[in-house]
Amino acid sequence: MNEHVMRELAAPYALGTLSGEEGAAFAAHLSGCPECQAEVRSFERVTGLLALAAPGAAPPPGLKDRVLREARRVRPIAGRRWGPGSWLAVAASAAVAVATALWAYLATARARAMSGEVAAARAELAARDSTLAALLGPRLQVVSLAAQGQRPAARVFWNHERNVFVVTAFSLPTPPAGRTYQLWAIADGHAPVSMGTFGTDPRGRATAVLPVDATILALGTIKLCGLTEEPVGGSPQPTEAPRLVGEWSHGASMP
Repeated sequence: MNEHVMRELAAPYALGTLSGEEGAAFAAHLSGCPECQAEVRSFERVTGLLALAAPGAAPPPGLKDRVLREARRVRPIAGRRWGPGSWLAVAASAAVAVATALWAYLATARARAMSGEVAAARAELAARDSTLAALLGPRLQVVSLAAQGQRPAARVFWNHERNVFVVTAFSLPTPPAGRTYQLWAIADGHAPVSMGTFGTDPRGRATAVLPVDATILALGTIKLCGLTEEPVGGSPQPTEAPRLVGEWSHGASMP
């Protein structure tokens, strides 16, 4: 085979469709021909980029066999020259395979994304249902938190059956970076006891469910609830005077 024929075999060799005597002859020629080496590298770069277009995607069953059958059909018999249409047909078959794999990958990725969105929506609904359930019940206390002379900026509900606090803030500035809001249970003759911490969204709103600690239950009658701004993670005791204060009120059916 002359030099021109050898250079025409560069494309099928790069695509992996050259075998038998032609493959062996071209491989022997390739070791000593810089021009053919450059041709093979250029085709390998193209096929490599096509493969990377669909990472991690598996082609549909039977696609590989169909591509190979097509490659064998357009491959010339030994000793005949490859024309431009022959290796372009093989390249087209490879491109079809990659495009099909890419479609499968994108479809799978979209399905996974939709599944994640559905799971997130279900989790959000479950959290809302749980919060709503905590706001209902016969043994419920509520306190409205406000600065002196101002309208309430938050409310705290104490569900004694579920043993949780539900915090609803509707007009609180977002704490600075590294800071958070902390609630305090205040009873006569005792130091304030932390009820938990929470933050707000950019609109100054928040909904949080906080467990009632045993130390709070041990206080007995709790008269006041205070709110301070503390470092993230909370403080063992308030580091400032309460910004908001409220007095607990008992529901009509509370014992």
